[in-house]
Amino acid sequence: MSPVLREDLPLPGDAALVDEYRALLQFIHLAPVGLVKARRDGSIDLMNPMAAQLLAPLGFGEGTGGLNLLTILDRASPDIRTLVQLQQGSAGVVCENYRITLPEADHAPEEAPVALGVTLMMLGDVLDSLMAVITDESAAVRLQHLKASWRT
Repeated sequence: MSPVLREDLPLPGDAALVDEYRALLQFIHLAPVGLVKARRDGSIDLMNPMAAQLLAPLGFGEGTGGLNLLTILDRASPDIRTLVQLQQGSAGVVCENYRITLPEADHAPEEAPVALGVTLMMLGDVLDSLMAVITDESAAVRLQHLKASWRT
């Protein structure tokens, strides 16, 4: 689902603009956080590879709803869909670094993500879109568990 720049498609502007466009696509593609652009109903328009990787434990791409951000997130936190619905079309932050604990998977590697941080922003009435930034919060969760075990 990551954007693809095809060499055979004409692009408006000069060579410098084309270079900036390619650099922007590369930046999004290589970002160390998950980036998702979705419609208000959760239908995914664009996402980078890191988003796909982070959402994989929640069944991204599997069966019905595999390309709907809200359906994917519902598997671990149905509250996010409610927060989006309460936003009422206005632009702004829906949730910031909302922590989602991922379900434990059989035979998951020890370094597999255990928690995600989700920031959702409504992009406004005109765009009627959501922007999601997804981060791996596993290190913070593991550190909290370690600190808690030291206290007991």
